[in-house]
Amino acid sequence: MLRSDAAALAKSAELDGRPDIKILSTPVLYEITSGLLYTRSRSEASAFRALASRFAILPFDEAAASKAAEIRTELMRLGRAKSHVDVMIAGIASAAGHSLVTRDRDFAEVASTVGLVLETY
Repeated sequence: MLRSDAAALAKSAELDGRPDIKILSTPVLYEITSGLLYTRSRSEASAFRALASRFAILPFDEAAASKAAEIRTELMRLGRAKSHVDVMIAGIASAAGHSLVTRDRDFAEVASTVGLVLETY
């Protein structure tokens, strides 16, 4: 959305038309902010903070940690381990009963493995 990606903007408009609460998780905040700061894009990091302020924030709590551990264990058993941050994000969404909106293809395998509801764009 920060880069005016057409697919992201279209998905955002679709989501804005729904009554569902819009949530970001703390690992998403961490992952995006650290990436922007690493590239020294402080203006984009600031723009992201402004965008993130429009969302409810869901933390990586005890329930999410337990679910993430289950997800990671299953993925490892299948030889499909994913990054810790991605597993944490999936754990938060799954533990809270939320769907996950992303275009990160790694989540398709996570979703199919553990039954996470995934919306892509």
